[in-house]
Amino acid sequence: MTPPDGPDIQRLAASMILAGAAEQLEVALEPRTMALPGGATVDVDGVDAGQSVFVELFLRQGRLKGPQLDKVARDALKLVTLARTYTAARLAIAFADETAAASVTGPSWLSESLRIWGVQVLVVELADDVRDALRAAQGGGGGGPARTS
Repeated sequence: MTPPDGPDIQRLAASMILAGAAEQLEVALEPRTMALPGGATVDVDGVDAGQSVFVELFLRQGRLKGPQLDKVARDALKLVTLARTYTAARLAIAFADETAAASVTGPSWLSESLRIWGVQVLVVELADDVRDALRAAQGGGGGGPARTS
């Protein structure tokens, strides 16, 4: 079976990454809108039923650059805010590519921040055909939209 392209491949990859993250964290996860104390809400890519595990997905293939790293930092801030609101929360950012994940686990302020704030970095392997279709949709691993929220 040939995987879909464009937005459809991103939706398929996101569902596969969410399932892989759920397996690694040993909890069921689903997208959810969470309320914050001041009345604002925030969309989260994956939340468990007990609202104690929060996961953001990052579909980007290949090394992350400027705005992509900024997006990871914003996702981390979202997760940290949730952890301060929903105590004893487990936090994770799930990547679909080892190289992308390595962009935030090497020596950098972002890597240190993720470690200090307890944001786990997960890597979920995609099937080769899905990964290749996702890279093609992202312009061969270079630019383009890379995540679900």
